[in-house]
Amino acid sequence: MGVRARWAAGLVLPAALVLGLTACGSNAPEPAADAPTAVVAPTADCMAPGVLADLGLVSAGQTAEVGTPHADAPGPGRVPDDFLAVEVVVCAPGGTLHDSSGTWTALTASRREGDLDELVAALRRPSEPRGGTCASAAVVPPALWLVDALGRAVRPVWPTDRCGSPQETVTDALDALEEVGSEQYPVRLLEPAPPTATQP
Repeated sequence: MGVRARWAAGLVLPAALVLGLTACGSNAPEPAADAPTAVVAPTADCMAPGVLADLGLVSAGQTAEVGTPHADAPGPGRVPDDFLAVEVVVCAPGGTLHDSSGTWTALTASRREGDLDELVAALRRPSEPRGGTCASAAVVPPALWLVDALGRAVRPVWPTDRCGSPQETVTDALDALEEVGSEQYPVRLLEPAPPTATQP
């Protein structure tokens, strides 16, 4: 079905998917500094099954219900030392889309440009050790792709705070970049359109 709705307005990063109030456990996530080096993919793809699953838009192993199936993406990892990013693609839940088929859950892919040094430095920071009682809800951040001048891309690990939520230094660095375009894609049909009445 090739549905693609371009947004003219700038994308505001969502508050993220609330997972619920939790007490921080003792098991720390793999810090970005200790994670395996991210695999370089031929291109950034927000509709890859692994990305959609990470965002909670589909179940693990499933794909979008529309369009040509996408190849899966490499998992997130540490940004390679020799990878020179010139753009970041932010993949985030994008509300709903409506078309002749019905109402769909949607994904928004936002492209941002500018000085990416601060963002890459923030992504290379280690995650904080888990501990203490967390009064705030844990959240799932948008998925990110760093893109180089040749269009190749890597998925970076987003370092977390002591409660497992994404560190705000990455969010702040993203907010400092300029959005240069965004697209909205249908992922899963929520409600089919009512059947069209036929003439007698």
